[in-house]
Amino acid sequence: MPPSPETPNLKPGSPRATIEQPSSPSDHPLAVVASSAADRVALGAMQAALEVARETGEGRPPLEILADSLADLGVRAPSPTRAAPVLAADRDAWLRRLRSAERSASSINAYRFAIDDLLAWGKSSGRIGELFEEPAIVDYLDAYRTRCDPAPATYHRRFILLRRFIGWVSQCNGLPDPFSELQAPPKPRHEGEWLTREEFARLLDAAARPRRARPGMVQRDRLVLLSLAMTGLRRSELIALDWSDVTLGGDRPSLLVRRGKGGKARRQPLPTELAAALDRWRRERGAGPSDPVFCGLAGGRLQPTILAGIIRRATVAAGIEKNVTAHTLRHTAATWLRQATGDTRLVAEYLGHADLSTVARYAHVATEELHAAAEALADDPRGDTRPPSHLTGFASPRSAGVHPGQLAAWD
Repeated sequence: MPPSPETPNLKPGSPRATIEQPSSPSDHPLAVVASSAADRVALGAMQAALEVARETGEGRPPLEILADSLADLGVRAPSPTRAAPVLAADRDAWLRRLRSAERSASSINAYRFAIDDLLAWGKSSGRIGELFEEPAIVDYLDAYRTRCDPAPATYHRRFILLRRFIGWVSQCNGLPDPFSELQAPPKPRHEGEWLTREEFARLLDAAARPRRARPGMVQRDRLVLLSLAMTGLRRSELIALDWSDVTLGGDRPSLLVRRGKGGKARRQPLPTELAAALDRWRRERGAGPSDPVFCGLAGGRLQPTILAGIIRRATVAAGIEKNVTAHTLRHTAATWLRQATGDTRLVAEYLGHADLSTVARYAHVATEELHAAAEALADDPRGDTRPPSHLTGFASPRSAGVHPGQLAAWD
């Protein structure tokens, strides 16, 4: 293509074309916007790159050719200045998505705190425009650990929450995902405390002898403790129960958890002794189908603070030094069930877990079981694969129910 007054002259014979500028800025068609010499040189270089590409048969889009040309020159694109407005807008959209999916309030708050902390760090460090780049994310995570000294489980959760959110924002906006090559920290194995059968019996006895008893208090407190330990319900699931959710008749009593973790519903079996105790409790109170199963002494639905107080009073009075909460009793139910059955899948189903790996935290092995296992190795040198009767140390669930002997304390 012959040079023209409107086009920079190209001098072939070198790896990159050399540009001869027009004699006068007014001769260039873009001179009106390229007022400085540097601007005219840049525009000329871009036009030259396009002409060279077309002469060699390049059919790619012009902007793609220009991008490659800039990269060849070592020009680095600036950090995406859209980071702040994009993250701020999509933060609200993400939280709305979580609410529409009926995620728990604690999950939504965890996402909100994590995202807001990242944005605050970006502004204070002057790196708000770099939040879609891996180095900025790595520096934020380092700063978070230095500033807050989080427990391993807390740090792991913060990483996972931000990875999910940023990944979604990146996909929606065509931006690079800074977490794509980052390896998540190892998920810590968390084993919460649980109660032995002897400790739980002490807990029930203590609940029967409060320092200041009020009408209905003893019956309610003991039934709350029994229900948590016999069903493994979460705190929110227990509090949300209405009598219409409970089926006490027939040979398979159960209760309906309408909104478990993740908004999932499930049907929870009840031991027959617990069903009988609940039936007596309902008849004594004259409760209707829409009434809550567990109430405060004033008659309203049981609140989390009152539930925590019930467990704390009984724990202190029983002289138990462990930090006992509603979740401790959930751990207790899972551990007893695993010890009684040895079936991890059954435990997962009973607790309403979809992931078997989650149940590993409840697989507490008592010292007696370890000693029994050692004896089993010595007693069965022929390699008999059938587990000896003393290995589990507990009666089978068929003969003794889910939690052997505990409900007898109610009567």
